Amino acid sequence: MKVLALFFIVAVYYSEAAIKCVQGDGTKAAAACAGEAAGETKCSGPKFVEYTGFTKGDYKCGACAANTADTCQDCTGKTDAACNAVVETAEFKCKNYELKEEKWVVATAATTCKALKATKAKCNMPGDKADKTYKVQNAGCGTCTDADKKAEKCADCEGAECNVKKSSAATFTFFALTAGARLPGVE
Repeated sequence: MKVLALFFIVAVYYSEAAIKCVQGDGTKAAAACAGEAAGETKCSGPKFVEYTGFTKGDYKCGACAANTADTCQDCTGKTDAACNAVVETAEFKCKNYELKEEKWVVATAATTCKALKATKAKCNMPGDKADKTYKVQNAGCGTCTDADKKAEKCADCEGAECNVKKSSAATFTFFALTAGARLPGVE
């Protein structure tokens, strides 16, 4: 009888000590880990990558599988709340670029960028020294790598769809018109 009572106490404690994790596709509220997952100490889920969004995968009780650090993120579970809660994100658009006839031009379709809600919208584009071997970062979303920025192969800016190259011809025309408008005797 004493063994049965001890077993009951351990079972009750064990079930109360189960951690909570968001599970499945992330649309449902966190739930206690049950069944085979009842003894887990970690929760896991898709990794959020700034400016590109969530990687593919499900939320679950248990740690990430080996060699999945690029696509999975885990955390130490808690009994009162899920540590793998879905994070709030925001979307904005940036221009994408493609190489046509040895020149970088704005692609027809803009890219939808995904960032954490608190992250500022930033876009990038080919810089003045971008050659045909350059690869536009994240289809125009986010910032340049430090190396590309230093080499002037990439330029970035803050704000949705801010990554539009200014035409030197348009700048010259604007300058010439405004300069001409200010000269006395020129009509």
